[in-house]
Amino acid sequence: MPKISIIIPVFNSEPYLEECLLSISQQTYTDFEILAINDGSSDRSIEILKEYQKKEARLKIFSQENKGVSAARNLGLDNAKGEYITFVDADDWLHPATLGHYIDIVEHEGSDIIISQFLTQKSTEKQTELSIENSERKDIEQKIFPKFIESDYYNSVCNKFYTNDLIKKSRAQFPVGVRIAEDAQFNHQVFSLAQKISETQFQSYFYREVEGSATKNVVRNDYLQSNVAIYQYDYQKYFGNSISDIEILRLKKRRFFRSIIALIYIYFHPKNQFSWGQRFSKIKEIINHEVVKQVFSDDALKQNLGRYDQAIFNAIQSKNILKLYLYTLYSYIRNQ
Repeated sequence: MPKISIIIPVFNSEPYLEECLLSISQQTYTDFEILAINDGSSDRSIEILKEYQKKEARLKIFSQENKGVSAARNLGLDNAKGEYITFVDADDWLHPATLGHYIDIVEHEGSDIIISQFLTQKSTEKQTELSIENSERKDIEQKIFPKFIESDYYNSVCNKFYTNDLIKKSRAQFPVGVRIAEDAQFNHQVFSLAQKISETQFQSYFYREVEGSATKNVVRNDYLQSNVAIYQYDYQKYFGNSISDIEILRLKKRRFFRSIIALIYIYFHPKNQFSWGQRFSKIKEIINHEVVKQVFSDDALKQNLGRYDQAIFNAIQSKNILKLYLYTLYSYIRNQ
């Protein structure tokens, strides 16, 4: 039985798939299996997988009709034989010492979950003097759970290493049909039962971000409704025994506030694909949404804000679209 199962959802990943697979084959630690889940790709992804399998015996290929990344990862979990589980996206890349570093930590620390850092560029250089911070159950509840509610800091599954026993014990699955924060919902399930988590400064994972992807995705996806859904998500289900309802609501409001400001910036971004009419229509939809009005009626959120964020907050409260446009244009020009 392999020590580690690496699960890769594959959907139309032709340009970068082989590079991703090669970064796994070249790991210094070798006791693993690769589970590539072809999620109904219409490009050459399946041909690349089959050709690569001829030289990589650890690669197992599964195919399904297009059901989305969550269903693909769930199929991988159902077939994983490893004692440990990690996830890689098909257009990303692993540092060659990643798996070996994970195994060293888990064998010395007995961790349920290991969290590593993201690479800003592909590098095979040796990383030295790496600190490890361990969190026992009390610290997990007091420090990690609140971050799940307030930010995206711990959301990704790709820079994490899980014991398969913990995943099975929590009966964790990725939510099918959810287009945003599916990683987070999986992590809520497994983190809620974790007794020890280790965070390492090791930079393990290169996430390939396509230029302009944020502005392109906002055209395809209804991010307002997605952020509303995150705000209305039942965090009490997993964290309610550790965090009070009042504190959960406070953290949710802080997150929602920042998300709305970011969304307004993206909609008014000069290089997005919306016409001017569409931009102003989208902003009008945001500031008139009932949840937005509810959250932004809480003046306590203004505490400790900088001048720019306070100005944006006030413009949303007063529904002044022109001011929102001018403030975001100023921010765009200032950051050039």
